[in-house]
Amino acid sequence: MIEIRPARPEEIPRQKELWKLAFGDEDAYINYFYDHGDLSQVLLLLEDGVVWTMAALFPVTLSLPEGGSASSAYIYALATHPDARKRGYGRFLLSYIDFYLKEKGTDCVTIVPAEPSLHKFFATTGLTECFALRKVELLPDMIGAPAPEDRLEPVSPAEYDALREGLLAGSLHISYGEGLIAYQRGLSQMAQADLYRLTVGGETGVAAAEYLDEETVMVKELLLPHKAMAGGAALLAAALPARRYHFRTPPHWDGLPGSYLQAYAMVKWYDPALEKEWRDQRRGYLGLGFD
Repeated sequence: MIEIRPARPEEIPRQKELWKLAFGDEDAYINYFYDHGDLSQVLLLLEDGVVWTMAALFPVTLSLPEGGSASSAYIYALATHPDARKRGYGRFLLSYIDFYLKEKGTDCVTIVPAEPSLHKFFATTGLTECFALRKVELLPDMIGAPAPEDRLEPVSPAEYDALREGLLAGSLHISYGEGLIAYQRGLSQMAQADLYRLTVGGETGVAAAEYLDEETVMVKELLLPHKAMAGGAALLAAALPARRYHFRTPPHWDGLPGSYLQAYAMVKWYDPALEKEWRDQRRGYLGLGFD
């Protein structure tokens, strides 16, 4: 018999096993999620009492350009045990998530597909493209040196959140709140980087960075006015030595030279009015996917 329900504390070891088999993440990364379990709701699919599929829901807010907002959830760590794949369990759990969130009055749900091929799979479950990124990979000699007067310093989650919302005001974007920004800070610090406030040519912005390995830095989010972006990249490269840098910036801004647009996250609308207004949107900004 198939059962879908919220997770129980005694099932955490099985969830960790499933997570590791599905994604191959290090134990410290997985443990970090469970050490912050108050930030999310984990749902499980079981068959005959055995946990086979899981997903976590982070509560987030969809901020609208005119200043309004919509309630949302970010589906994270959707995973099925390798021995149970091709049984449709992922679809079952996603269908239950729709029911669960609609019952709570949630306006929409979002997901970041773990790899490009999964965009097609999630499209078959009713999710549509909505959020994109500008991306570029740069080598150190393509970045240059920061100006002497420019500054970079670690920033608190509260200040990062406030600056982020100010920079993104007037756009369709996901707002995380201080709690989930703090969650990202922990991920960044585990990966030998941090959340930063940048001051470039009198402009203030923020960045969230992580080392992917000893030679590669991922700047998951760089928010600065266009004229200051190159200076922000220079500050980050000076503070975080590496052989290559991946920068992500909002799709509705001019990005760094050589950047290109890429679909990133998907949405399913539960509110018909929101769907009517935003169903053709392809350049919303989610930004901090916890990938």
